Amino acid sequence: MKFKTILTMAVVALCSAACSDEKELPSVADIAGNYEGYTLAGCAYFQNTCAADETVTVTGNADGTANVTFTSGSWGEFSIPNAQMSESGGTYTLMGSGQTKMGMGGNVSSYDCTYTAVIESREKAQMQFKVSGVMGGLTIDFITGEVPADLLLAGTWEGYTNAGCTYFQNRYTDDESLKMTANSDETLSVVFESATWGTFKVDKATIKKNGDNYTFTGEGTVSMGMGDNVKDYAFTMTGKSNAAKDDYSIAFNVPAVMGGLTITLLPGKAPAASES
Repeated sequence: MKFKTILTMAVVALCSAACSDEKELPSVADIAGNYEGYTLAGCAYFQNTCAADETVTVTGNADGTANVTFTSGSWGEFSIPNAQMSESGGTYTLMGSGQTKMGMGGNVSSYDCTYTAVIESREKAQMQFKVSGVMGGLTIDFITGEVPADLLLAGTWEGYTNAGCTYFQNRYTDDESLKMTANSDETLSVVFESATWGTFKVDKATIKKNGDNYTFTGEGTVSMGMGDNVKDYAFTMTGKSNAAKDDYSIAFNVPAVMGGLTITLLPGKAPAASES
């Protein structure tokens, strides 16, 4: 009896040790949750169009696959119902296909889309949605973390200008635009071409984030004049905007012209045009 008892205890001990050495297999539960970040979109007509404050949600299905949902104010609703998961060295990969609803106003259509993701943690993940049937092939890259300011502000800004100087105030011009391009050093190059006021170029505008808003400053030269009487003048640029880029003002100040000329780009239509 004593020998049997010892043998039984030894078997139990070996089984317990074997069970303790077993590791849980990776599952979707390891990566389930909300992922916060930003998107960069590109297609045949544009590249690196940025949107902040985006969220992708990953949940687990009973069959071990992942359900991925992404609702974007810029790009529509994406649903990947059965993404397949794999894991290697603590990095998780998801691949799947599904549907997206895109459009403007009431004109919304459904399109096929594919999805891939590489996830190291909730704070470090990259995901990609591809929609081949939209705009010659639309790709939306989602990256976790805070959006870089230069990428967020890059793009074309459209609106109207309000010009003022010693001799006049509130001289409006509709259908104005400027283009910002991200440099490799977290600054912006700015080009503002106006048929009325000339071409303003800033090689390196610096950016600061203040809460939910951004400010940017720079300087350059602009050619102004009439006929053959064209001269170069120094100017400074100051701007501020929210993350959505729908509430902004970008001012160009040329102190040597007309006692100090300031031209400010604002969103929308000029007041006189709006009232007509």
